Amino acid sequence: MPESAKQSLVLYGKITKRHGLQGEVKMFAYGGCPETLSGVQKVYIEVPDQAEPRRLNLSRVKIHKNTAILKLTGVDTPDVAEELRNLNVLVKRGDLQPPEQDEYYWSDLIGLQVCTSGGENIGEVRNLIDSGGHDILVIKSPKQEFLIPFVKRFVISVDLDNSIITVDPVEGLLE
Repeated sequence: MPESAKQSLVLYGKITKRHGLQGEVKMFAYGGCPETLSGVQKVYIEVPDQAEPRRLNLSRVKIHKNTAILKLTGVDTPDVAEELRNLNVLVKRGDLQPPEQDEYYWSDLIGLQVCTSGGENIGEVRNLIDSGGHDILVIKSPKQEFLIPFVKRFVISVDLDNSIITVDPVEGLLE
């Protein structure tokens, strides 16, 4: 896949386990809205040791208790479904509805620099964690790692054009 096509993919979720006897898989959707996958026809699975994600047709999506149950074309047995466990699911950005104001795809946040409101560079967003109630930024500096809740109390602004997240470092947050 060309680099521009790779960049158009959005990290959407992770396959958590197989489901049933027909090769279905359960997928946890980062951001907590698996129903947005309903109009998508193709997904891409990140396979370890492969440069390109594996493209699979999505033949059916069921939502059950805030989890998506996916039927992928060519994944027809529990054993084949089990091989997909813990793999990331990517979706073409154009196949998804754009995020609402003050909402972001995780893939847009990873790699951004994080600075305090006073201009001090804290580090780079390396990952996010879904804590159930809100996302948590995992920020890596040269010396340590910080976890900052991605909520308005701590995150003042997100500037995607300049690749910067500005945070309010309340006492104890950066220790």
